Amino acid sequence: LVVQLAPILEAFSVKVYHRDVTPRNIQVAGLECGKPRFGLVDFGLAVDAEKWRAQEGSSDLGGDGRYWPGSAWYVFSCGTQALKQHPAMQKEYHTCLDVHSLGLSTLRCFVEMMPRPDSVEDFAADPLLSKAMPKLLNIVAAWDRYWTNACRFWQPVFEAFTGVGDFDTWRTAYVAAGVHATVSSDIRALRRALVECQDECRMMPSDSG
Repeated sequence: LVVQLAPILEAFSVKVYHRDVTPRNIQVAGLECGKPRFGLVDFGLAVDAEKWRAQEGSSDLGGDGRYWPGSAWYVFSCGTQALKQHPAMQKEYHTCLDVHSLGLSTLRCFVEMMPRPDSVEDFAADPLLSKAMPKLLNIVAAWDRYWTNACRFWQPVFEAFTGVGDFDTWRTAYVAAGVHATVSSDIRALRRALVECQDECRMMPSDSG
């Protein structure tokens, strides 16, 4: 999924940002040599990339907030002008929204296809898999924390988009709660869990599969 779509998003980013890369907008287009081919649909929220990077209209948040990075939550709470005080977040917001959303979409698919903690016993007989399983379950735990918070933060904002509730009320509340910092922390924890699992897998014999 990442191997196929990441280069496409990189090529698109010269001209356009999709801004709504989520599982519902990733289509399985068919099979090629026995492997699925993926495509990206629904460009209804796409923006001109050059203008977005120049901050023209970049305060117009869109897409599913459960796939936003911390910088997007910061913009929701504080506005794009406040990003000038945080160069790293500013770069992330202006150049990495689509890649970030693709990563979270891929990770969601990965986690939902993995065995859950109550099925660990099924792998006890396989020494290699049983060794990797704790690291895999760390990914699941980190994802569950991230997803629970992301859904909790997004639901009232989504309702405000539909006319239920008030954006300013939630902006004020989210500034006070440091929502962008919580999301960023959860994402860092996810990254650590993935790196630790990758390191564990690299130490396995090359012929282990």
